[in-house]
Amino acid sequence: MAHQNVETVERAYAAFAAGDIAAVMDTWTDDIVWHQSGANPLAGDHTGKEAVAGFLAGIVQASGGTFKVELQNVFADDTNGFSLQKGTATIDGEDLESWAVLGYRFVDGKTAEIWTFNYDQRISDRVLGG
Repeated sequence: MAHQNVETVERAYAAFAAGDIAAVMDTWTDDIVWHQSGANPLAGDHTGKEAVAGFLAGIVQASGGTFKVELQNVFADDTNGFSLQKGTATIDGEDLESWAVLGYRFVDGKTAEIWTFNYDQRISDRVLGG
């Protein structure tokens, strides 16, 4: 049996892939903070469920609806975790692939904080409208 926080991350990725943002939001604390790196319009800290949901919607919009993310692996304990993801998008006719590690802080089985660490920030910035 996987740790409850591994299952929390897996549920969030599955819900995002299905376009079910309400189900993604159910995996977050009310005061979640997402720290997005980069030099793009979506970079910075997004605080609260509505702001983070808006950030995710911004990714989809910036990619013209082509952004997809695949969870490769996730590791978590009672308070912290990491996931490896592969993101893809088509920007200006070019198929892009962006790998990232996301760091997590959990509170009571929900995600309270996320940090994004991109392998190639230049590609991530293009996907995010930079």
